[in-house]
Amino acid sequence: MVQSNDFKINTNSHVEVNTKPLRVVALDDFRGLLMVLQSLDHARRFLTNNGSQVEHETWYSQPVYEDLVPSISRLVTHLAAPGFAFMMGFGIILFSESRLKIRWEMNKLLKHYIIRGLTLIILNAYIAIFINYPFNSITFPTSVLFALGVNFIIGGLIFLAGIKSFPYLVRFQKNFASNDIVDHEIAEKKAEYMRNIILLIIIILLAIGNVLQTPKLIEYGKVDFGWWRHIWILPGKYESFFSIYPPLNWLSFTIFGILYGYITSKQAHDKRYNRNLNSKIGILLLTLFLIIRIPGNFGNINPELLPLPPLGTLFNNPYLTSILQFLNVIKYPPDLSYFTLCMGLNHLILAFFYSIPSSTPYSILNYLIYFLTDGPLLAFGRSALFFYIIHYNLYPFMGLIFQFLFGYNQETLFNIDSWQFWSLWIFGLALLWPTCTKFAKFKGSKNPNSLWRFF
Repeated sequence: MVQSNDFKINTNSHVEVNTKPLRVVALDDFRGLLMVLQSLDHARRFLTNNGSQVEHETWYSQPVYEDLVPSISRLVTHLAAPGFAFMMGFGIILFSESRLKIRWEMNKLLKHYIIRGLTLIILNAYIAIFINYPFNSITFPTSVLFALGVNFIIGGLIFLAGIKSFPYLVRFQKNFASNDIVDHEIAEKKAEYMRNIILLIIIILLAIGNVLQTPKLIEYGKVDFGWWRHIWILPGKYESFFSIYPPLNWLSFTIFGILYGYITSKQAHDKRYNRNLNSKIGILLLTLFLIIRIPGNFGNINPELLPLPPLGTLFNNPYLTSILQFLNVIKYPPDLSYFTLCMGLNHLILAFFYSIPSSTPYSILNYLIYFLTDGPLLAFGRSALFFYIIHYNLYPFMGLIFQFLFGYNQETLFNIDSWQFWSLWIFGLALLWPTCTKFAKFKGSKNPNSLWRFF
């Protein structure tokens, strides 16, 4: 949930800049949409007292969706967690370079990474102890904040390592050049390509590693994997804690954001460039999703979790029994189908936000454009962490109020497809909109060293 949209990136320049960098509205809107989507999942958890409505797609348990509304609502919320990790990696690049331009030293950046990462981990503990525990008696679940906190520190270290190693990559290009006279700019360009390829290889290895390290279903409940493995790489319950977001499962998304930042930073305000690039990346990832999903083997964690398909089903693939099962991907840990599907959709959404014009000749469309680019999404996107903390208190509080007033109806407060649930979710967002607008203005008035800017 790193929120810097500051530009321009140049790893060799520490020129002081006194003017405040322009923000990219498309990035804030995209981040705001992610906040809205994840709030749907949490509202569903606290406003529907029925475990079947908040099942998780884990390596040992996968719900079988038969109804459209629960399936689609779950699918769209899938986009949030990888989007958070991706935008955090992207934000590390943008934030770090904006601070280098005002002469921050690398030690100060490192200190910032550690403090900000620890802040997210502490906030995770707050949510675990004071909000999650009263509802389900799990003492220390690792939420997405835990993974983001750890990976923020790791991502920051990767950025600093990139600065330190870049001169060596340039020297490497010069030493292996075919001609004796090497243009320095050409050598730097080739070094950037090499750095990006190295990051891409790391992303692929981490994403594939999520699949390869995951146990088979037959091992569930029979093998003690140890607390350290659950904390770092394997979701699941171990004694008194539940690890749902092990950091290494989500590190590939963070590094993907770092790579994207390196590629796009110099064209940050070029809407056409970013629209076209995100469209191409989105289509490529969704094509990879089809290649992985249709055979149904490698890249899909434990397909045997779903019921056996009818005889004659292509490749005997349970994912091909319906469109709902085809899109029913494993999130904990994220398999390759999840990565390619969710990030493909995220990039297409980014392309959409970059495609929104400033205005049109039609007043009705202008109202819609204003709502999208200067409405709640912008407010939520510019105060993402603040939104996350407040909404995680608001919806549980609303749930307690309605339980007190109306009680349960056959152990279910509201159904996911009931108008009461959707009305309450939207009502909560309406309350958060002016609150986040005011906080975003407050945060923007603070200096770069202020702790308030973390939120």
